[in-house]
Amino acid sequence: MTYGRHPILLPTGTARDTLVAARPAAQQLRDLARANDLDEGSTFLAWQLAELADGLASDERDVFTLIVGRLLVAQAAGSTCAPTTASERGLLAKVSELVGGSASSAPLILDGDQLYTQRTHACEVRVVRALAKRLRQPSPFATESAARAVHDVAAASTPVPSADQVAATMAALAHPLGIISGGPGTGKTTTALVVVRALVRLGIPATHIALAAPTGKAASRLEEELRLRLSALTSPSTEDRALLADGPKAQTLHRLLGVTAEPGSLLRSHAEPLALRAVLVDESSMIDLVLMDRLLAALADDCSLVLLGDADQLPAVSAGAVFRDLDAFGARLGQGFRANPARPEGKRIADLASAVRAGDALACVDLCTERREPDELRHAGVEIVLAQQRDELLYRFDQRNFRAPAFVALTEHVFRLDDGAFAANDLPRLDALAAHLARARILAVTRQRNTGAERCNAFLHDLRGGGAAFLPGEPVLMLRNDRERELWNGDHGVAVRVRRPEQGTAIAVAFRARQGWIALDPGILGNALGLAYALTVHKSQGSEFDEILLLLPDSPSPLLTRQLVYTAVSRARTSVVLCGSAETLAAGVDTPENRKSGVAERLAAAMNAGS
Repeated sequence: MTYGRHPILLPTGTARDTLVAARPAAQQLRDLARANDLDEGSTFLAWQLAELADGLASDERDVFTLIVGRLLVAQAAGSTCAPTTASERGLLAKVSELVGGSASSAPLILDGDQLYTQRTHACEVRVVRALAKRLRQPSPFATESAARAVHDVAAASTPVPSADQVAATMAALAHPLGIISGGPGTGKTTTALVVVRALVRLGIPATHIALAAPTGKAASRLEEELRLRLSALTSPSTEDRALLADGPKAQTLHRLLGVTAEPGSLLRSHAEPLALRAVLVDESSMIDLVLMDRLLAALADDCSLVLLGDADQLPAVSAGAVFRDLDAFGARLGQGFRANPARPEGKRIADLASAVRAGDALACVDLCTERREPDELRHAGVEIVLAQQRDELLYRFDQRNFRAPAFVALTEHVFRLDDGAFAANDLPRLDALAAHLARARILAVTRQRNTGAERCNAFLHDLRGGGAAFLPGEPVLMLRNDRERELWNGDHGVAVRVRRPEQGTAIAVAFRARQGWIALDPGILGNALGLAYALTVHKSQGSEFDEILLLLPDSPSPLLTRQLVYTAVSRARTSVVLCGSAETLAAGVDTPENRKSGVAERLAAAMNAGS
């Protein structure tokens, strides 16, 4: 196959293998992709682009391939750009038809010493321009009116918001862009409720406020938490009652921006801004550069945007770390954690999370109580077991969480379905199953490998008997959105035995949806459904458990970063068990997320230029 006079190499099959054998640069690219747990096929696009670089000698073409390949791997791993050396920039100057300056439309853009793809560079520039514009604009609300609204909300709240929560709300209302960052337990949800209640008091109808999050699970949790807290108000005002009666429904950002299940559905453009006056987004650390670009373009200039999240958590899976880059321009809530520091085990976990955030690897290791055997675990505080005990540890996890008589009785129960709905007297059993499964979870750094989530899920599935795709009592997870059934990527469910009228027993998966518990044939969900004994740390974002078991890789990995360890351990309330070596843990804590982005630098420059 050729493109003009140039051959096209498909990133599959024997052609790729032949290239790897003949070109050392290709082998280096493949090794780089594998080290980052990435699909190696994408790196071979670098080879194809290099074939279009006329005028390069053979050895220069190999160097060019590696430069572009590093960029593609960096973007697949979350960076928007990749640094270049002076000698590399000299080589790139020889292929001006492929590499241009910041105003060029060439496929690659060299901006200073950073190399971008043209699409990502243009996206980053647009995002910074829109952010700077919002940060420079005055608030749509008079300062005195905002202060009065926030004061009224605080006075009518139980418990009363803390001083830093009130200050964060005021900062968020000071411009059309508000940024609020805080760790687990610092009161982001409380602050979100103060913001929403204040907005209504400032004259914005509840129907003109949107709640959103990058994932359906996070969006649903935000709406549920706000509704529960509004319902608990002892003396709700007229505005609070309006929020309860006709308050904003939370949705994923993609749905907010106009994506549907229809083929070819597109995100909104700025030509048709959303008819909203305020948008509040939770878990904003998970927003990638492209999604932030679309969000900013879809909002009218006078629409208030409030972003909440934890800047220390893992950034988005795709390229960009916009919320992290905005941290210097936002309000930070005081330190706090899910774990209760008043109890010894909670304090240990809180101290560990603090040490991870600070990058203090020695303190992290000192906080881990070493256990020689899994049966010595007390499941309180922070404990570590060597990697050689991994299979035994998983066996013990199964015994502890899935062999208790009360849980087994629930898995053996046959749930009755009438017209597709669960019988009313079965709902407490479903609640009990869900509560049990929410107690503990295994977290993994990768999907694959010996320490990955997929291997772990298969191991525990086989321990339970294997065979069928899903067994009664097994935790399941939605792997992508199903808008028709209002199930979202990251939603947790459970497999159960069911009996429909005039039919035999079968396996269904039960999810707690907005309308209550629903039962679905797992076959209709296909590969959108997976086992969830173990989750990747990325998939665990927004969740919390009493106990977590974190499987460390067998050796230091570029994927094991400070942010990943922090995200994992901050999911737990009472117990963190680490499986692996203290050296691997220390190496992860010593490795900050090396995600390159030009947003923070560009934004600082834009704000300074406008001051």
